Amino acid sequence: MKKFFKIFSILLCVTILSGCMGSMGPSEKTEEMLNRYIKNDQSIMDELDEYIGKQDLTEEQKERYKDIIKNEYSSIKYEIKNETIDGDAATVEVSIEVKDLYKASNIAEDYLIEHPTEFYTDGVYDASKFVDYKLGVMEESTDTVTYTIYVNLIKTDNIWTIEELDDTTLEKIHGIYNYES
Repeated sequence: MKKFFKIFSILLCVTILSGCMGSMGPSEKTEEMLNRYIKNDQSIMDELDEYIGKQDLTEEQKERYKDIIKNEYSSIKYEIKNETIDGDAATVEVSIEVKDLYKASNIAEDYLIEHPTEFYTDGVYDASKFVDYKLGVMEESTDTVTYTIYVNLIKTDNIWTIEELDDTTLEKIHGIYNYES
């Protein structure tokens, strides 16, 4: 009888533990997603490569920009504020602190307005020179900004899945959201 009780107890513990680990809730799924950004997960890097590939930049500028964003991702800090579940839909409210690359971009734009001739080559505006300058300002940026983002999830077959993030949420995660408009 003791042997049966011991085996039953072990099986019960294994069942409970595997059930808990196998079914993450909306907040845990959101944390998992944000941690993939922080850890520069390969799937996130693939998405970043696709995004940067569409930018009108030289190969060297694309690499610099990718390094800036990877660094920004690594410095993300977040706190789950609220989780709302309504049947098979959920929304997780997150406070996220990121590098303020929007501000760095504005600083570069202001400098361009004040010193346009610094970005001329043979008397003609050279956009590539400005991009190099702007990337330099972004690389040196240490300011941070805090946003609230909302992550929507859907439950299918008892598994919570994050819905595609909207552009505003992605801009906030990337630190490029225009918070002045």
